[in-house]
Amino acid sequence: MKVDTQPEPEVLGIPFAKNPHPMWIFDRQTLAFLEVNDAALRRYGYSRNEFLSMTLRDIRPAEDVPELLRQTKDPRPMGESTGDQWRHMTKDGTVFPVAITSWEFIFRGKKAELVLARAEDPEWSCR
Repeated sequence: MKVDTQPEPEVLGIPFAKNPHPMWIFDRQTLAFLEVNDAALRRYGYSRNEFLSMTLRDIRPAEDVPELLRQTKDPRPMGESTGDQWRHMTKDGTVFPVAITSWEFIFRGKKAELVLARAEDPEWSCR
């Protein structure tokens, strides 16, 4: 998918495009990334076009994918969810711990989730 647009400046009243923390929006049904901010591109090492052609599975170590699929298969109450602990993976294969805060909402007509990822290791924070 070729994308020539810029990220949304704000989503749900939260600064998105220029937020210092990696953020993205994903489709709850397909797990495809629908939008991604600049901090996520820097942290995970993908271009915007690459990121937007991927799914949540692509930023997880293979052994974590079954739990991801288990936790995302059922809808959860709309609104904020915070404190989930996950491991994410960069383009070069580096695995690191994150704390996730997310909000379910409708984005461009799809059931979606806005995610803010905070690195658990200060060495990785906001790079």
